[in-house]
Amino acid sequence: MANIVTMAMAYDTSPSSYDAILQDLNYAFTGVFVLECILKIIAFGPGGYFFSSWNKFDFFVVCASIVDIVTA
Repeated sequence: MANIVTMAMAYDTSPSSYDAILQDLNYAFTGVFVLECILKIIAFGPGGYFFSSWNKFDFFVVCASIVDIVTA
């Protein structure tokens, strides 16, 4: 929920310091989600992790977040 609220806080005429804070929060949330994904893959094994459709969706979102950070 905090990640969604943080994403919703962006607006067009925001000061650069405000945008920097939101960007840092985005990095932190992405780091937590990447760590969660890695730990679940270790715990369940790749086969067990990717058996669940929710985990496949979660993996896609994590990868998309990483691509967003790299290309921004």
